[in-house]
Amino acid sequence: MKVTGTFFAILNLVWLVNAVVASAEDKGSSSQIQVTKYAPSSDSFPGCTHIAFSGKTEIVTAGGRLFYRADSQSPFRESAIKGLKDAHSVVFNPHERLFYTTDTGNHRLVTFRDPARSQVQSSLASLADTKLQRPHDIVFDQVTGWLYSLNPDSSQVFRFKTAGKTADSLDLSRYLGYSRALTIAGGRLYVIGSSAGAVVEVMDFGKQQYKIHNSFEKKKDAPAGSWQSTGLVLNDVDLFNGHWYATSYFCPTYAGNQNYDENKFIRFKTWQNLKEGTWDDLSQFLPSKVVPYYLTPREEELFIAVFNHEDPGAFDKIYRLTISD
Repeated sequence: MKVTGTFFAILNLVWLVNAVVASAEDKGSSSQIQVTKYAPSSDSFPGCTHIAFSGKTEIVTAGGRLFYRADSQSPFRESAIKGLKDAHSVVFNPHERLFYTTDTGNHRLVTFRDPARSQVQSSLASLADTKLQRPHDIVFDQVTGWLYSLNPDSSQVFRFKTAGKTADSLDLSRYLGYSRALTIAGGRLYVIGSSAGAVVEVMDFGKQQYKIHNSFEKKKDAPAGSWQSTGLVLNDVDLFNGHWYATSYFCPTYAGNQNYDENKFIRFKTWQNLKEGTWDDLSQFLPSKVVPYYLTPREEELFIAVFNHEDPGAFDKIYRLTISD
């Protein structure tokens, strides 16, 4: 049965009340956390997995469309870029002055200079002599100038420059199954193993050196689930304000009779905390039933893209997490 927009408006109001109560009553480490709705100001994006920033420009990936605005005070507009299918993320490469988006459903990366214009600069269907297969995430290393993307099914990670003319790959299929995300933090690349509930820290990409950070009580290798049935199914992990924050793909469809909100949004200090399960469950700061997907740290704010798996476009938004003194 299709859930109506009225229901989700009520659900949002209930969540706002509960979030205030949770923040006020929590005397532990999460008492300083504040999570507020960032965009859109009303209604919903027609899908939502990621927000990217370049200067004042903001771009949200929403399935077959991109939405952008020139600054945080302006309304979001649909980008003139057409032909995308199930796009997941966007990043800006300042060296080339180009945006890159993962055109996931079309198995390629697409570049463009201006989201307000329809012109596409190029598209990449392969990297390091390997065809792209539903590439999900793409990140840029400000220090080295490398771009990174990945094929999620094969856990194959690519790094490249000069529009893919220089590229090599890292095969992590021995340790990871389905993998959704990449993160650059502290000068290192991290590969987020979703179904394995693990994170690979890449020490040296060229020398193929890395180490594995497993999560506590992983029960089943699966692309989605619930904490009780599968353990963590990581969508993304990112470093913000001294803590690692992690999202998991938990929702009613895959949770069955289990709790679909428990541990879908957590934070921890060290990788040992992840291994031991000594983390803070922050799920109460987000609406019930929605899936938190990619995280975007920016200065003193952490942005969380969420979407509704059961009714896409009904409750797809960007939330903003801040830490108060």
